[in-house]
Amino acid sequence: MALITSCQATFQNFSGYEDDLASLEENIRECYSEITKTSEQINASVREEFVSRSELETIQKDFETSITQNSTEIRMDFTAITDEIRENVSTNQLLLEEYIRFKGALIELGKVGNAFTAELSNEELAFKENGQKIAYISNQSLVITNAEIRNKLSLGNESRGWFDFIPRTNGNLSIKWRGPV
Repeated sequence: MALITSCQATFQNFSGYEDDLASLEENIRECYSEITKTSEQINASVREEFVSRSELETIQKDFETSITQNSTEIRMDFTAITDEIRENVSTNQLLLEEYIRFKGALIELGKVGNAFTAELSNEELAFKENGQKIAYISNQSLVITNAEIRNKLSLGNESRGWFDFIPRTNGNLSIKWRGPV
């Protein structure tokens, strides 16, 4: 009889384990399902954020910056490639090179192939055409080689008053006085 009682107790213990095993199997299925969903979400997120190697190479070709340095200057060259006609890229490509050059205490701004540059030093801001200074600002003065004033030229200040030079429609020039404010 003791053997039968022992067998019954063991059988009852096994049936309790079967319920636990079923619950454990259900938990494993749920975890697997969550892992699969998370994996799919990660893949979708990576697909949205991913840039292919060919796209990255295209971006690098479209905008390149190079910095060169020698004993007298540091130069940054910016290269941007603009496609004028997308269907025929190889024959219709415009190469624009712009640069910022550092020469000691001087900063030069320009564009390769363009006659105009701007130079900023500790003493002045100069505008050059073909290497010749055409205008500059220095020591509270603006110096311009040639100037065209479209509407009005005013000379003076707020405390002493102004002389306004104003062109008339008939071609004459008027000088008007404006008193101090």
